[in-house]
Amino acid sequence: MESLCSLDGKHVLVTGASGAIGREAVHTFAEAGAKVLAVDRNQGPLDGLRAAGVLAGHLVGDLADPAFCDAVADQWPVVDVLVNNVGSGVSITLADTSDEQLDGMLDANLRPAVRLCRRLAPGMGERGHGKIINVSSVLAMHPVPTVAAYAAAKAALIGFTRSIALEYAPRHVQANVLAPGYLEGPKNAGYFASPAGRSFVDRFMPNGSVGRGDSLNGPLLFLASAMSDHVTGHVLVADGGYSIW
Repeated sequence: MESLCSLDGKHVLVTGASGAIGREAVHTFAEAGAKVLAVDRNQGPLDGLRAAGVLAGHLVGDLADPAFCDAVADQWPVVDVLVNNVGSGVSITLADTSDEQLDGMLDANLRPAVRLCRRLAPGMGERGHGKIINVSSVLAMHPVPTVAAYAAAKAALIGFTRSIALEYAPRHVQANVLAPGYLEGPKNAGYFASPAGRSFVDRFMPNGSVGRGDSLNGPLLFLASAMSDHVTGHVLVADGGYSIW
């Protein structure tokens, strides 16, 4: 059983490595024996991860820039597991959503994954193995008002992933989506501690809580390891039951 969970010697590339999901993922993969390669826009958090001894390498830059995506792929052309975890959202009405804001959502949530997959998936196929994990959102399938552009970008990521899963399945490369639900973090901790936030949790979270960054460690390890060798084109929802409603 331990061998199924092992990533011993595997090169795992994690983007968005300083966020709640990415930071926990880096530690989880390193503990499983992986050589973790981290990418983020912020140097400080990467320095912290490096000091913790969990990184084999890191690059700092903005993946919305196509040239930086190419630089990442040039630096690490051989990757066993690719975790596309960059993304951001904004709450805005449809009437107020400009073309520039729509492009911003695509640049943040779709295009970096497409570019890195385009560069790295062919090598996985040539080697006859590989894992691609694209982090979407439960809002791609169960949206709420005022997130149309974000939901559209995250839904597009699902369609993209399922298509490349079909393309690369004959070459023993699995491509899957992790769709997290609501996660508590520094930006929303105050809301979830407020009466309105507690009311939201009581009404919409069957398990009685929103997730934490480490709530996704198990799903990520499953998708990155031999445990998911027969799973591809799948959307793994990890939302504490939110989407049941």
